Amino acid sequence: MPNSSGSFGTLATGAALGLVAGLAIPAAKKAVMQGPALAAGSDWVAALTAEHRMVEKMFDQLLATHDDEMLKREMLLAKIAYALTKHGIEEENVIYPALAENARTDQAQHLIHDHGEIKTFIYDLRRTSSTDPRWLIKARAFWNQLQEHMREEEDEIFPAFRDALPPEENARLSKMMNWEGFKVA
Repeated sequence: MPNSSGSFGTLATGAALGLVAGLAIPAAKKAVMQGPALAAGSDWVAALTAEHRMVEKMFDQLLATHDDEMLKREMLLAKIAYALTKHGIEEENVIYPALAENARTDQAQHLIHDHGEIKTFIYDLRRTSSTDPRWLIKARAFWNQLQEHMREEEDEIFPAFRDALPPEENARLSKMMNWEGFKVA
């Protein structure tokens, strides 16, 4: 008769290791995705700017693809969409409401509108075959619009807003923003 207790022990050990890995991997992924924001500490502008640079690197890779690299394009677009979704939640759930709360409603509404257009670009690219010659043209147009949005945030709106707030409010916004990002990372 085979040693059933040994098989059960091996099975139980494997299940326990699987459980630990299943719990650890999502937390590790969250830490990697939230890394740029956490590295910036209490400077929420630096955190969002670091996330912009991360997306910029992915776009550089995407725009360097060739028409025969359909899978690479689709994977990079998925990574960009994921990063922008996480980033957008941080801004839309914390920073934009704070702008509106501090008499900057027009700026908040403008940036929210930009996010809607960004989501539409992602949708349009997903609906277009990545082998279609127009795909890369659409991706470049998307990148140009996204760069303008990021420039406006980084150079105009966010630094002026940060500078108008007391340090403890900036620290509170950073903490809230990091929590929003961690929840969806």
